[in-house]
Amino acid sequence: MPVTLAPPQFERKPKGQIPSNGGFGNGGPGDDSHRWDSGDGEHQTSLDSYRMGMWLGLASIVMLFAGLTSAYVIRLGSSSDWRAISIPGFLIPNSVILLASSVTLELFRRKLTVALTAEARFWIGITTLLGTAFLAGQIGIWKTLVAQGIYLSSNSHSSFFYLLTGAHAVHLAGGVITLLVLAGMSWRQVYATRGLRILADVTAIYWHFMDGLWIYLFVLLFFWR
Repeated sequence: MPVTLAPPQFERKPKGQIPSNGGFGNGGPGDDSHRWDSGDGEHQTSLDSYRMGMWLGLASIVMLFAGLTSAYVIRLGSSSDWRAISIPGFLIPNSVILLASSVTLELFRRKLTVALTAEARFWIGITTLLGTAFLAGQIGIWKTLVAQGIYLSSNSHSSFFYLLTGAHAVHLAGGVITLLVLAGMSWRQVYATRGLRILADVTAIYWHFMDGLWIYLFVLLFFWR
């Protein structure tokens, strides 16, 4: 099952109120070098708790794909109907789209200052669009394979391709939903609340993990066959 995150609930700052020191150190709202200090005790405790929950959720995903990998390797060595399929034409560009989304997510986190700037909102919007585009691209790839007569049941390699990429897409869809929540919070709020910053941090952990998992699946399916 995909891991989805409900936004942590913390106090919101009134729209007309800025912390006494402005929250920006010596700079102003346009100074991106002055970010929220996650060293604050209460914030750090909450962040550590959510991080631990995320890593526990990711551990279950690792076990799922470890089991599928074992089945893939066993089937590869024993199947009589194993016919390796070629790399679908759009798969590499689609992979670049997913990897680019990790870069834009980090750019969003870097711009996540006390005041939610236009740059921060821009990068979380781009990240959400890239994640959605990747899922749309995966659907297009599956449709292309079907048009070529390559189905789930065509042979063992095609079966694992659909199974592994489909399982990844389901989990990534959970991440896209969380990105939509994060983007909505960013566009709706004036200030980056503690809850939004924690959600951004744990979402980044999940999203980067999904990127790494995709690279692993790509190597497994097309370089170990």
